[in-house]
Formats: sequence, C-alpha cells, structure tokens
Amino acid sequence: MAKGSGARIGKMLLAAILSACSAISDSAAWRLSATPTFHLAMHPARESGPVFSSVAEWYSSNWRALRVDPEQFWLWEQSPGLVELALDAHRDSLRIHVVLPLRRDLMAWSVDELGSNVLTGINEVDINAPYEGWVRIRGMAGGLQAGRFRKSFSPSPHGVILGSNLVHDALWWELPVGAWNFQWFGSSLNPWLLGVDADGAVQSGSETEVQIRETVPNQRGRHFTQPWKTLFLHRLSWSHGGLELAAVEQLVVGGKAPALRDLLPFVVWHDNFGDGYSKVSTAVEVAYRQTPAGDFHWQGLVEEMRSPVGEDSGTETRVIFGANTGWSGGIRNAMGLWKGRLDVTATSPTLNHHKIPLLRGVSRRIYRSNYFDQADAGFADSWVVDQPLAYHRGPDALDVWSQWEWRAPDSGFGAHVELDLLSQGDATLQTDPFLLENRMWPLSGVVETRLRLGVGGWTQWSELELRAATELERIENADHREGDDRWNLRLHGSIGRSW
Repeated sequence: MAKGSGARIGKMLLAAILSACSAISDSAAWRLSATPTFHLAMHPARESGPVFSSVAEWYSSNWRALRVDPEQFWLWEQSPGLVELALDAHRDSLRIHVVLPLRRDLMAWSVDELGSNVLTGINEVDINAPYEGWVRIRGMAGGLQAGRFRKSFSPSPHGVILGSNLVHDALWWELPVGAWNFQWFGSSLNPWLLGVDADGAVQSGSETEVQIRETVPNQRGRHFTQPWKTLFLHRLSWSHGGLELAAVEQLVVGGKAPALRDLLPFVVWHDNFGDGYSKVSTAVEVAYRQTPAGDFHWQGLVEEMRSPVGEDSGTETRVIFGANTGWSGGIRNAMGLWKGRLDVTATSPTLNHHKIPLLRGVSRRIYRSNYFDQADAGFADSWVVDQPLAYHRGPDALDVWSQWEWRAPDSGFGAHVELDLLSQGDATLQTDPFLLENRMWPLSGVVETRLRLGVGGWTQWSELELRAATELERIENADHREGDDRWNLRLHGSIGRSW
C-alpha cells in the first residue's frame, strides 16, 4: 500500500457512510481522519497450559465448540493485528470511531509456536471483528457513549470493579455536577448456556439444565429461563483536591428481559427483591491522587454477606469479596521519565460465581472460526471464553503486581521491568458452586504459584517502532497439580508503523 493511500481510502469510506445518514447530511461540517497501522509481531501462548482447555459442547461426533483459557485468550488479545484501520469523524461534540482490524484467528495463533500475527491463508482470518466501534456525544446533560468498546471502573489494570477491561456492547452515561460525578453503564452480555445438542436436546447436569432446575431460597418456585443477560452499573463519586470517594452498585439480570425498575439510572442502592433473576454487588473506592509520593487507591467489592434482606435473607454465612489496593507514580529528571506501579489484589473462592448460571459475573463470548475444514478430525468452528467481570484472573487469588518503566528524555527509547507474584487456589468459575460452600478466604485447595520476571524495551528507528521483551516464569503446582513444578521462558516482540 502506498504511503497515505490507506488514509485516503478510509476517509472515502467514512464519508460515504456519513452521507447516507439524513440526520447528518452536511458532510462538509465533519472532520474526517483515517489512521492505518501495520505490525509484524510474535506473541506466543504460555507453555504453562493449553489455549483450549476443554470441549465446551458436542453437536455431533465430529462437530465441537471449544473452551478457551481466559489468560491465554488475554495474550492473544494483546497481539496486534497485522493491519488496522482506525476511522474517526468529529462534528462539534459528536465523535464516531471505528477500528477495522485484519487479525489472525485464535485457533491459527494457538498452533504457531512463535505466536506470529501473519496470516498464511484465508482460513486464518479472524471473522469476529470489529471489536471497537462507537459514537460519543457531550453536552449539558453530560457525555453519552454507545456501541462496542472496552470499559473498566478501576484505576488499576488489576482492579475489581469491572477490572477486566472487557469488550462490551454497551451504553455509558457520565454526568459531572461540580464536585460530584455520576456514571451509569449498561451492557448486553451473551446469555448462551452450554449443554444443548444440535437437535435441541438438553444434556443432564449442563448449564442449561441447571438454569431450568435450580432456584435460590427466596425464589419461591419461580424459574427464569429466557435468553437474556444484562449488566448495569451505577457509580457516584465525590472529589475534593486529590481525594475521591466513590460508591458503586453492580446488578446482573439474567433469565429475563430487564425491566424499567432494573435499569433506571437513579434508582440505586436498593433491593428490588429480584430473587432468582438478579444479583447485586456493592463496592466502595477511595483514591488519593496528585501527592508528591504518587497516587494511591483502594477498592473493595462485596457480592454476598449475612443480611436480613435479599436472596438468602440471612442464610449466607460468608463474605464474598474482592479487593485491590495500589500505588502509581513517576518522576522526571535529566535522565528521563521514571514510572512505577504496585498492586495487590485478593478475591474470594466464589467471587463472580453463582448457582444460577445466568447470574454468574462473567462475560461469555462466542467466537466463530473458519480455521478447520469440516472434513478434519475433531472439527471445531466455535470457541467459548468466560471472562470474569471483577478481576481478570478470576476468583481464589492473592496476587502482587509491580511494573517499573523508564523513558529517555527524547522519548525515542524506553525499557521496563515487571516482577509479579501470583497465587491462586483451585476454585474456578466452572467448579460446581455446591462444592465451594465452605470456602471463604483466598488460596483454597491446591494453590498454584507463579513468580514472573519480565524485561523489555522499545525504540523508534526512522518511522518504525520496535519492541522486544522476555518473560521468565517459575510455576509451582502448575494447573493445581501438586508437585508439578516447572520453568517457562517466553519471548515476544513486534515491529510496527502508523501513518
């Protein structure tokens, strides 16, 4: 592609879309931009476990859907697309943004030991894109964003209030009022439950069968089995100087379409007694920023506790929680910019879990793939990934994260060091919740421990950006198998350019 030709094609495409909309017929008032990027990258999977952890569903003797390990999926997401075209349109306070990537399919990436992002055939094209496309407008009533975009309400990448920074099909409204700030977020989550044959038969003990059969104590014989799952979040914060205090309510509605009483932005910190079709969690956050020593924050989230009201009406003896505390800061001197971040995150063994499948705090995404031919043995055309809404590593964890970065004064070169100690018990979101009823504190069962050291750097050379890193990891009780200890070494890097 000649220099600038991608940008010209992008502008022509976006102008054509805008001119087709009668409400925005004056295309001369729009500011259009198109930014193509190109990357050659190697981001291999970790050798500590398989990318596809199990079979999610069988539809026939040679037709399957596979379950993806969330952490391996996260690595695939970090690998840049071979080519991306970012399209932007601005008009006054209105902005439209779409990213069109050419990415390698996860199945093709998983069998490549180098983790290359280069496609070797048409069957390796990721057909699930785009992953980002939204419209945003700001005015007297605040800011409104609608579309497909990533969203987190945590100041840290390892937080617990929508800390996983997932892709959502969502609406987000923010209303600042002086020292106060109110945010409302609504996301349509995938309600697909596993356990249905190709002919529609429900498998015994499957998620679908449990959704039909299981109830909570106050559900009183009623069942909610409609294919709906929706997330709502309300956040109210107050700021003064560098201090911010925030309270957050998160509501998952599953098995029925959300009613007005569920989604109203200002009806918060309430109990609608939605026994069997809703799950409420409450969180608080304290942040102190702009201090000479850096920025500090703490978040705590509670999903269940002993209470005289609610789904269990005092029968719950545990506190189901997630917590994150962290610091970040930086200094600039004659040698450049020095930055650091330190985080500690703890999660209960049953955080985001629930006996009712559609009330679990996960975002399930179903991806399609053309990688395999239908005649191949073990043919699979779909893969399923369950990503926790709270903490990206899921429940039963006690993790310490640290990252240290240096940038040269001219910003043409940089380096970083990461040192993490990650410990996690064997309770997962796929474990039968009845087997976890007596677990309350993190690191239950057989604990896997990872000590991870990462070192890397980047530099600008002409108009290219070069990145390279290495990661050394010591694992004890790998995949929660006692005595399975190992070392892993992972190399990754990329060469890229933007126009």
